[in-house]
Amino acid sequence: MQTWKKFEYRVRDFLLSRGYRASRVPLSGSAKAIKGDVIAEKGSLRLRIDAKSTRSKEGIRISRAALEKLSREAARGEVPILVFSFYRHAKLYAVVSEALLSSWIKLREKPTRARSSVGIAKEEVLQVARGGEALLIRFRGDSEGYVVVELPLLLEILEGGR
Repeated sequence: MQTWKKFEYRVRDFLLSRGYRASRVPLSGSAKAIKGDVIAEKGSLRLRIDAKSTRSKEGIRISRAALEKLSREAARGEVPILVFSFYRHAKLYAVVSEALLSSWIKLREKPTRARSSVGIAKEEVLQVARGGEALLIRFRGDSEGYVVVELPLLLEILEGGR
């Protein structure tokens, strides 16, 4: 099984273990009708997830285009989330709109001048997570940014537990 497919199942299984109804979308990259790699819901909370796997143990590149595409494709009422992890790393991380989390968690901004993609080092993510914070990334020219946070913490906030 391809690495990306295993990662999509890993994300789905994590959500199932947290009480979500979750399913992996087969052929999500090529299907016109259904977008997103994983769709999940719990009560009134609906998630549209794009799962990004990486073979790197040290970092990942997050593109503005992928985040904007995910936001456009999310149906009304769905929370668009890009989920990633590092190669052979147990934790899952989420990237969401700054507007969703800015009042719930302390944000540490990553200085960047990037226009189209931002490289995020594993050590940066681990460092802010240890402090109970989230990493804020902002593309050049944008007033609104994106937040990188551990997926379990994001779900706790979205479910109203924090």
